[in-house]
Amino acid sequence: MSEASPVQSLATFAKARGLVTMAEARGHIHAGLRCAPPTKRFRRWYEAETRRLLAEAHQTARAYGAAIEASSIAPPPRATLEQIAEGHPDLASTHAARRVIEKRRARRHAERIDHDANAQS
Repeated sequence: MSEASPVQSLATFAKARGLVTMAEARGHIHAGLRCAPPTKRFRRWYEAETRRLLAEAHQTARAYGAAIEASSIAPPPRATLEQIAEGHPDLASTHAARRVIEKRRARRHAERIDHDANAQS
């Protein structure tokens, strides 16, 4: 009897293994964008550290994908558009999901009208 693979997000996978994710890399990048580098030495260090963090984040993403392919973990299920549309009304993603659903509804309605009109002629 085989056990189901544990569900893990990329962040959980990285945290459990002490790996770097793109979130940490972005945090470093944005922290450095707040002001101009005070010295050439700092700028060089900052650029080298940014390259290192980005490379590690890509390695983490590849390791996560390999673990999913090997069935040692399972990715979390993706949220459906309807679930996103039921989110908090202050979120832009909620409004975007509602617009997409409404556009799909309008397109299906127009297709039905066209189909009915073609069937009658």
